[in-house]
Amino acid sequence: MERSSMLLSKTCVITVSYHGAVDTATCVRSLLASTVPVKIVVVDTTPNDPELEAALNFAPDTTILRAAENLGFGKGNNLGIRWAVQHSGCELFFFLNNDAVVEPNSVETLERAMSIQGEVGIMVPRIAYLDEPEMLWYGGGEVDWRRASAYTPGIGHSAVAELAMTERDVTFATGCALFVRRSVIRLIGGFDPRYFMYEEDVELCVRASKNGVRIRYLPASKILHRVQGSNRKSNESCPGFWTTTNPRLSFYTFHVIRNRLLTVYLHARGRNLLIVTVFFPLFLIRRAVPFIWGNRLDAVIAMFKGVVDSWRSIRAKAPVATEIREDGIARQ
Repeated sequence: MERSSMLLSKTCVITVSYHGAVDTATCVRSLLASTVPVKIVVVDTTPNDPELEAALNFAPDTTILRAAENLGFGKGNNLGIRWAVQHSGCELFFFLNNDAVVEPNSVETLERAMSIQGEVGIMVPRIAYLDEPEMLWYGGGEVDWRRASAYTPGIGHSAVAELAMTERDVTFATGCALFVRRSVIRLIGGFDPRYFMYEEDVELCVRASKNGVRIRYLPASKILHRVQGSNRKSNESCPGFWTTTNPRLSFYTFHVIRNRLLTVYLHARGRNLLIVTVFFPLFLIRRAVPFIWGNRLDAVIAMFKGVVDSWRSIRAKAPVATEIREDGIARQ
């Protein structure tokens, strides 16, 4: 049974949909079954997905924002942020992948924890694979400058392992299910618009930490994630991101390498910059060798293009991040 829109929502859920009508509808259904009311905003970056409105006809209170072009993940979420700031009084924003499914008490658990732990600015739930709910996808994460990214211990193992069930402070919260106070968005802004896809959540978390924002992993709240929903068909298996069997390996490699180097430019200083200088070339070699061996020269070329494009972005001196003011206007 759907919750009435007349009930006051503390949380505004923002999800970005790209050719994802079926996944988005499943996600919205799970949100409507939540034990607390939520305001739902779907950003269509297809754009004008003809199937999306029909797929969501069961949820008339859901707001659909139509982007004029494919904005990517970060800028798509920023569009949702601007709408939420202008049109909702919600004090909590939940950035949720459209291929995720929330358990009925997931949002309520996050809201309650945020209420109790007032010093925490960002929370992130435990995430398991939708197809294999007993397998962990995210159980807390840490920024790792050796990779110029982050790592998530326990991924692919039991979703109820000791570490996965341990609530704790972390330095990395995945953008798959990012629960953020409105005040934090006002402080640090939204996602950096230079990141079209991948690594934008790492950059946001590093920026948040530099501004004194505390990030907390909350395993009591659980999400199920289909993984790469926007990049594969419903009946298509999900290959590993870095595997040579991934048909979208070049796309992934280009954006990951480009964006990691951009994060280094923005945030790596002192000891962290030294770590990157020593270890990141080894990371590139470690990735390139299997690509060559697997006859994926396109991925090797994409790596070099990513390096070059990161340098172009740095030289262009693009805006560091979108600032979201209370009047909803985005400053760049």
